[in-house]
Amino acid sequence: MPSGDLISQLLALFAILGVGVLLRAIGRGGQAEAAALNRLVIDVTTPALIVSALRRSGIGHGAWGAVAASMIALFACVLAGIAVARALGLPRAAQGAAGLVGSFSNTGFLGVPLVLALYGHAGGAAGTAILVDSIVTTLMLWTFGVALAARMGAGGGDADARGLRTVLLHPNVLSIAAGLALHALPIPLPAWVERALDALGSATPTLVFLALGLSLDLRSLRGRARPLVAVAAVKLLLAPAVALGAAIALGLKRPTSEVAVLQSAMPTSMISVVLAARHGCDGQFAAATAVVTTLGALVTLPIVVEVLRRIVP
Repeated sequence: MPSGDLISQLLALFAILGVGVLLRAIGRGGQAEAAALNRLVIDVTTPALIVSALRRSGIGHGAWGAVAASMIALFACVLAGIAVARALGLPRAAQGAAGLVGSFSNTGFLGVPLVLALYGHAGGAAGTAILVDSIVTTLMLWTFGVALAARMGAGGGDADARGLRTVLLHPNVLSIAAGLALHALPIPLPAWVERALDALGSATPTLVFLALGLSLDLRSLRGRARPLVAVAAVKLLLAPAVALGAAIALGLKRPTSEVAVLQSAMPTSMISVVLAARHGCDGQFAAATAVVTTLGALVTLPIVVEVLRRIVP
């Protein structure tokens, strides 16, 4: 897809985010409505999207290379986030939050729908994005991420022993198993079932960006501009740069290499904010960083797309 079309798709999605912001500003929606949309996305539309995408395209060639590149970026940014927060004199709880929100990307809510909107099913791009989300975000966040938050948090307790079970029973993981089974066997589906899956799955990007607009709280940014900008730079600039370097070093080709970089370039994972607060890290700082990175992605994602067009073979 040409760069202009990619940027046009991005702008369309962010325009939907703007509708959510406007609805919140005029009092026609807010956190409650965003939470309802998020539950719908988690339990219904994203699983439908995953089943539909994997049934058609499976896991793309080189997808595990994309996982490796994204994983390298993840660990680099965990260390960078903690180091930046420490250099700015933030307490240990804020350092832990910075490590989490500076590294874990919103690959499920934003990355997978965005990749599907940009690339469709070409070259297994959607399947690659789903694999990155499942392993680099979901699995690592509920295991390594929880352990990091518990270790750095102020009295947050030990890592959750139920983390692996939570991952295995997550609707996205179950839908991955179903989608891969339908692709491998293959199992024919009635036309009306295919249409229903496509209709539900195609609603995911719209609902995700609308929910994000409804949930953005600009008041959480007050008084912490310098550390917020620093950690946001780690998430939005360093992460895709490291992923790009790793993708080139691993010899990944389009669209796999682009998916690895785009997934790493996504703003902060909202679940990482929840886990940071749950385990005693600085929840307010984590939430504010999520707001900054989501807003900052308006600028950085088109830049990343243009860089990919010029550099990636």
